[in-house]
Amino acid sequence: MRLEFDDLVLAKEYREAVLEAKKRLTEQYAVELLVVFGSVARGEADEESDLDLLVITKEMVTHRDRNVMSDIIFDVNYAYGTNLSLVVVDTFAWNKGVYSLIPLYSEVQRDGVIV
Repeated sequence: MRLEFDDLVLAKEYREAVLEAKKRLTEQYAVELLVVFGSVARGEADEESDLDLLVITKEMVTHRDRNVMSDIIFDVNYAYGTNLSLVVVDTFAWNKGVYSLIPLYSEVQRDGVIV
């Protein structure tokens, strides 16, 4: 059974950081989905784990867009003392492109938690 974001076991600063990241990313970009994946989504995280975020955008993103998104995550990490990691992909590439063929796709489909 797939968890809901509210059901994830997260420290307060991580929960707030993810919500702040979502707010800031969706203010600037056409974000279709923001998904937590990896060890946090599976409930296997420890104190050394980062929190993996997948951003699926409605439109193709440029190299500059990716840099801006990375800067947003850097700023959020700095403000909250967290370690969020970011993967950015557009909807077409996620559903029909190369991403649909790699293990990350299966992992997100199986364990991902939509924010």
